Amino acid sequence: MSDPASGDPRIHRAAADGFGRGAADYERARPSYPAAAVDLIVEGCGLGPGRTVVDVAAGTGKMTRLLVPCGAEVLAVEPVAEMRAELERVVPRATVLDGTAEALPLADAAVDALTVAQAFHWFEAATALAECHRVLRLGGWLVLVWNVRDASVDWVARFGELLVEGGGAKPYEEGVDWAAVVADHGGFTVLEEHRFANLQEVTVDELVARAASTSFVSALPDDERAACLARVRALAATHPDLAGRDRFVFPHETVVYRSRRR
Repeated sequence: MSDPASGDPRIHRAAADGFGRGAADYERARPSYPAAAVDLIVEGCGLGPGRTVVDVAAGTGKMTRLLVPCGAEVLAVEPVAEMRAELERVVPRATVLDGTAEALPLADAAVDALTVAQAFHWFEAATALAECHRVLRLGGWLVLVWNVRDASVDWVARFGELLVEGGGAKPYEEGVDWAAVVADHGGFTVLEEHRFANLQEVTVDELVARAASTSFVSALPDDERAACLARVRALAATHPDLAGRDRFVFPHETVVYRSRRR
């Protein structure tokens, strides 16, 4: 998703500014992905030696690093320079490339699987899906992954509300029917959906860093950003489920969608 007002015209301004500023917080505080979800991707998509997988909009490599042990050639595409720097530091065994989902720096039919973790909602979907179709080999796997906060937990719901109150409207659409989006492209099989519990143990400082890693919070002017983060810290200090605790569980659900290139 581009924004002409961004310093990088390929990327939405909130993503470019927010993720650039918040790269270290992203690496520190964002959750990983559960082993069962990774197994579904690696084993279910037949990844291993002799195969090639690309992680698109790889960020700091939260998914990329989990793909490396399978033995496949792992490529990672990421447009934000600060995120790429973290990615190269943390996942030195991956080949890191500058690029976007809408213009992948890869040859036609170059990869056996393509993952997008915590990022497809930023893309121009039709253009990105056309690029995914182009670079995947026939029968190759498209895998879309999200960690979703469990807002049925009161303090988690309030945490999300504080981010929106501090940062304004989210710069992307929520509640998208991804199966319908992929079906509209016509080049992929029906999207499969799989769900996994993902419980992240965090400290108060990590919860605040998690807020700071949010693009539209990180991109705020300094005073507004500081005020939002102070309210998150106050939530941890006063909410009856969190007050007085050094560590606590931040509940998520990991959603994995899979489809094959036709």
